[in-house]
Amino acid sequence: MGEETAIRLIISDFGGVICTFDYRIFCERLARRIGRDAEEIYAAVYGSDLHAEFEQGRLTGPEYHKRVMNLFDADVPYAEFFPMYGDIFTEIPGTCELLRRLHTRYPLYLLSDTNEIHFGYVKETVEVVRLFDQFIVSYEVGAMKPEPRIYQEALRRSGLPADACVFIDDRPGNVDGARRVGMHALQFTSPERCAVDLARLGVVVP
Repeated sequence: MGEETAIRLIISDFGGVICTFDYRIFCERLARRIGRDAEEIYAAVYGSDLHAEFEQGRLTGPEYHKRVMNLFDADVPYAEFFPMYGDIFTEIPGTCELLRRLHTRYPLYLLSDTNEIHFGYVKETVEVVRLFDQFIVSYEVGAMKPEPRIYQEALRRSGLPADACVFIDDRPGNVDGARRVGMHALQFTSPERCAVDLARLGVVVP
C-alpha cells in the first residue's frame, strides 16, 4: 500500500471562512439612499438570476450596477455604489491568524464564488487576502462551486496532484465538490476546529 501524498497546498473559500457577510447590509443602505424598502430590494436583487449572472462573470461591475439601478429607476453613481455594495464583510479574526501561521509553511490559494465588486472591495480592505498566491474566483473562471471546473482551475495553476491539496469551505456541497475532483476537503465550522482538522491530515500548523 503506497504512502499518502503529503499536503502541499491549502485552498480556502472566502465568505463564511475568512469573513462573514450579509447581503442585507447592502439592501438596507440602498433602501435608505433611494427611498425604497430593503426587503423589496433583497427580493429583486437576490431572488432572481441577477446575482448568479454577476458571480459567473456574465456581467461586469458597471453592467451589474446599471441593471440594479434600472430595477428601481434609481441613479446612484457607480463610485458611490461600489463601497455600498462591497462593504458587507466582517473578518473572522481566528481564521486570519490561522492563515498567517499556515502561510509561513504552505502556499495559499483563494477559491471563491464572488464578483467583480465584492472581490475588488475585499482586495482593498481585507489585509489577509494579500497572503494568497493565487485567486481562483468564479467571475473570472466562469464557473461556480460545486462545478468541477473551478476546482480543476486551482489544480491546473498549482501543477499538483489533487491529493496534495486541501480545500476549506463552510458549505457541505462545496466540500463534496472538491472531494469529487480528488482533493482533501474540510467543512469549516470554526478556526479552532479547522486547525485540528488540518493537523489530522498531516498539515503542520505552526
